Amino acid sequence: MKHTEYAPYAGFGVEYVRNPQKMNMKTQHYHDSYELYLQTAGERTLLLNDLRYTLRPGDLYFLKPFELHYTKSYESSYYERYLMNIPASCLSPILTESEAAALFASLDSCVLHLNEGQTAEMLDCFRKAENYGRRKGFLTEKLLCSTILQTLVFVSELLKQEEIAEGLSAERIPEEIVSAIRYINRHYSEPISLEQAAGRVHMSRYHFCRVFHSAAGATFLEYLYNVRLAKAHQLLLGSDLRLSEIASRCGFSSTPHLTRIFKNTYGMPPGEFRKKAGALSGA
Repeated sequence: MKHTEYAPYAGFGVEYVRNPQKMNMKTQHYHDSYELYLQTAGERTLLLNDLRYTLRPGDLYFLKPFELHYTKSYESSYYERYLMNIPASCLSPILTESEAAALFASLDSCVLHLNEGQTAEMLDCFRKAENYGRRKGFLTEKLLCSTILQTLVFVSELLKQEEIAEGLSAERIPEEIVSAIRYINRHYSEPISLEQAAGRVHMSRYHFCRVFHSAAGATFLEYLYNVRLAKAHQLLLGSDLRLSEIASRCGFSSTPHLTRIFKNTYGMPPGEFRKKAGALSGA
């Protein structure tokens, strides 16, 4: 079974992609860092929670850590975009811990459309960050941190503007699937079966599976485990709860069940993952 993809980032990163052909994510995706995306040409489709967005030039999305999302190509095969992954610790050279916490608290996951001037300003931030990220040196590090700070403040200011904060118009996926996704997101810690989910929205098992996969970019079971794994991952990094408690809180039937699914997805058992993450953060 394909589960959600997770790619840990050792530090800040900027990526520019110019793709002349269709490219779909293999499955849902999330990071332990903040993610900023700017569409510069062509079209790309973002599936986020129960909404589907068609991203065009000037469209931007910002995601908090552990936010499940999925992008794919529908009508348009060509697109260009910038992507910035921002670890919460990357501002430590220029901000105190409390200052950084206050800044990140002012941000929320969003999908926005920028006007021409705003797009140019954001594009300039991406290019500067890309340039500074390639170079080494004390002063360059300070310039990179300053550019990241400028970018995040820019997004924070956008969210305060009512005409921007309303966000980009989105196409809602079928209401039955919206209901199923919301149910999973709220009750992932409880036993949930395919038959139960299909029955709740009065659909046959076969029809529900087909429509759910088309709308969510994952099968029902993949999506359910994606949510559970993201929650477990977050607790492993952000708490000292025992594995048995994490398994119970995230909907796994036992610690061995959590261990098996986690290892199949991330290549190591959760206990080892937690130790390695702790060693890296203490380095």
